[in-house]
Amino acid sequence: MRKVEIALIIVVAVTIGIIFSYSSQASRYGNFTQAFAEEGKTFKVIGTLNKDIPVETPQANLVIFNMIDQNGKECKVYLNETVQEHFDRSDQVVITGTADSEKNAFFATEHQAKCPSKYNDEK
Repeated sequence: MRKVEIALIIVVAVTIGIIFSYSSQASRYGNFTQAFAEEGKTFKVIGTLNKDIPVETPQANLVIFNMIDQNGKECKVYLNETVQEHFDRSDQVVITGTADSEKNAFFATEHQAKCPSKYNDEK
């Protein structure tokens, strides 16, 4: 093999290694049951706010709320991020973070809220 071919094989191997290292750190979609089963791994959980329990903001970048995932399991969520003004009106929320079974809570670092549409059909 020529030196160029060997260098090309090394570059391809390093590129594949980098891709695998990033994919192992990436978050994946799941529910609270999966997140608590695999503590320490980052999950994206889709759910709705429990509107019976008010959203708390005890300090500037901390929001505490209860969320129900798509399987119906409820969990207390500590979000280390500010939220928009009408967060409590959200139809659906996607949070990214890790579960802690010792505290029986989900610690989120990111969120995305789907607000109700203002373009509903008027009938």
